[in-house]
Amino acid sequence: MKAFRMIVIMLLVLAVAGCGTNANGGTKNGSAPTSTGASDPKGTGQPAGGEGERTIKHAMGTVTLKKKPERVVVLFNGMVDIAIALGVKPVGAVESWDQKPWYQYLRSNMDGVKNLGDESQPNVEAILALKPDLIIGNKTRHEKIYPQLSSIAPTIITEEVFNWKENLKISANALYKDKEAEKILGDWNKRVADFKQKAGSRLANTEVSILRFEDDGSARIYVTGFAGTIFEELGIGRPKAQKIEGKTVVNLTSKEQMSQLDADYIFDITQVSEGNASKVKSQSDWTNHPLWKNLKGVKNGKYFKVDVVTWNLSGGVLAANKMLDDVFKMFDIK
Repeated sequence: MKAFRMIVIMLLVLAVAGCGTNANGGTKNGSAPTSTGASDPKGTGQPAGGEGERTIKHAMGTVTLKKKPERVVVLFNGMVDIAIALGVKPVGAVESWDQKPWYQYLRSNMDGVKNLGDESQPNVEAILALKPDLIIGNKTRHEKIYPQLSSIAPTIITEEVFNWKENLKISANALYKDKEAEKILGDWNKRVADFKQKAGSRLANTEVSILRFEDDGSARIYVTGFAGTIFEELGIGRPKAQKIEGKTVVNLTSKEQMSQLDADYIFDITQVSEGNASKVKSQSDWTNHPLWKNLKGVKNGKYFKVDVVTWNLSGGVLAANKMLDDVFKMFDIK
């Protein structure tokens, strides 16, 4: 009887231990509870930087990682930039919007990375073949294929494509790169503070315009977007005519609307690489029109054609710093 009681007690202990593991571990994707323990000593959902299990909230649920990922697949351009900045080379990534297959400024870090095709329609079969242990996508781009992706590997989905700071934070958590992200953000904040301090009071009276000329001959004003959020952080305003609530972009179809493009500084992010002849023609038609010369930004020599990749198409932290390099130079701040 004594031996029998001992066996029963051992079975009960094992059963309780098993229940505890299931309660904290969660599922690969879906409604797993927030992680606690060594990686989350305060029960906040934010790991302390250890190498243990992590449960991460994202735009489409939660995901639990048992250990640091080693085979990462990245499905939008901004996250390719961020992964490289964090010191992680993905096994597969979607190709760039321009300068295919990878943007020039990232190319030296992309040797051996599998091209997974277009950001909007990545090659799911190729992703499966790579046997990833983490996939990072975006809700706008990949909401419809999320069930497929999450059946392949733990999948993190970010909310916005161009919100590079939030994308950096969530990916650093999933990649176990918390310290690296902290340093990146710290360095960025120092640069922003340096710009504001050196620019001084003139920022309060300075407005910028971000525009692009389109294939159909129209002009597009960016109300928000990647570059717009950076100017907002720098404390630089936008013209009243461009502040249209609920609009990300505003399209101008007539050159009689030319005055809406004006600002103290005008930044042109038109994609003028090979294969974009119609955009180049549109740019020429607008900038050679008599009304263009009346814009104060043009008259004062503050119209700049800038790199569409780092100002708009990429959307990561390395691109943000390259854009900030340009802004320091164009605002004549040493």
